[in-house]
Amino acid sequence: MRRVFIAAAVLASFISATVAQDNPAEKPKEDGKAVDPGEAPAIRTLSKKHITPELKTAVEGGLKRLSALQDASGKFADRNGGGIAIAVTALSALAFMAGGSTAEKGPYSANVANAIKYLLSCQDPNTGYITGSNDGSRIHGHGYATLLLAMAYGSQPNNKELKNALNKAVQIIQKGQTGLGGWGYIPDDLTWDEGSTTVCCLQALRAASDAGIVVEKKYIQKAIDYLYKSADVRPFTVDGVELKGYTFKYSQSSNWNPDSYALCGAAICCMNALGVYAEGATWKEHDVGKVYKGGLDWLRYKLDDFHARKRQGQGALDVGHFHYAHFYAAQAMWNAPDEVYFDEYFPKIREVLLEDQDATNKGWTSGSYGEAYSTAYTLLILQVPYQLLPLYAK
Repeated sequence: MRRVFIAAAVLASFISATVAQDNPAEKPKEDGKAVDPGEAPAIRTLSKKHITPELKTAVEGGLKRLSALQDASGKFADRNGGGIAIAVTALSALAFMAGGSTAEKGPYSANVANAIKYLLSCQDPNTGYITGSNDGSRIHGHGYATLLLAMAYGSQPNNKELKNALNKAVQIIQKGQTGLGGWGYIPDDLTWDEGSTTVCCLQALRAASDAGIVVEKKYIQKAIDYLYKSADVRPFTVDGVELKGYTFKYSQSSNWNPDSYALCGAAICCMNALGVYAEGATWKEHDVGKVYKGGLDWLRYKLDDFHARKRQGQGALDVGHFHYAHFYAAQAMWNAPDEVYFDEYFPKIREVLLEDQDATNKGWTSGSYGEAYSTAYTLLILQVPYQLLPLYAK
């Protein structure tokens, strides 16, 4: 059953997916191999369709390469990182967690622990803002860092330092919501909102709530209204049938809609974070399920066009943020009510990303913000069907 965030209930803490069973010999078997009895057979089958030997090899090499990009302070950033160490460090730690490591266990536990330590050192003890004097991540970085802290705290519910930091991080996100219901680039600018910053904040709030941190209902209600009013109808035709799709404004402050694949994917993930997972969902007078289904369908049928524009070298807003776009599109398709969405989507993006892997160092270097950025995002996309990161729990 889907967890409904709209009700603003504080949900149970996440349990680490990598915890060993007390009696492994008693596990049931499937195809002669032991399986987790708490894992639904349908979920195992869904993963098997998409986790190929080639994907496993690519992920193993990518994780090893990413670990080498962390410096002694715990941060991930290289010469081309664009001064966004907060965001890249959080994304990198999430990538290791998506592979099964936590701050306590796994082959990359030290990387995760050191990344968390670095991010905690960057938190303002008074405001709770996770930033740095020379860091350009701004609310993107703060949102990703809060998401990471929530994922970590879910498996360490007795960690008082994490709880305190997470509470402060959530408070400043809530205070930074604009009057329109979205979020801007910095938490004290209440006059500007933007779709890519809004998704970072909403996913962080959802994860914090799932981990047991109180998130106030009024902020969630404003965010639902914001998303609904950000949607624009974009009809399109498939096999002679006209469908009602939706794309989303870059910002309600500017009212500009670039029909961005990246922003549409982010908006659908925002709806998931708010508890909307199917057509028919409503909130007050808003038919949010209609917008959700229309946006999801637009992502589904515009995928080939998005990839074609990237191959042609177009400099559009969404193409320029290719890895960011698919980080959210992959989640949107994974959480879709019908498996056909992910079944169509994932093999295509898997092929693109595996072809793009550096044959020598096994990282990904094609992004505009440096190797750690591209490698972390790519690993997060490829590891969605692993289901080890709580963000990807079905």
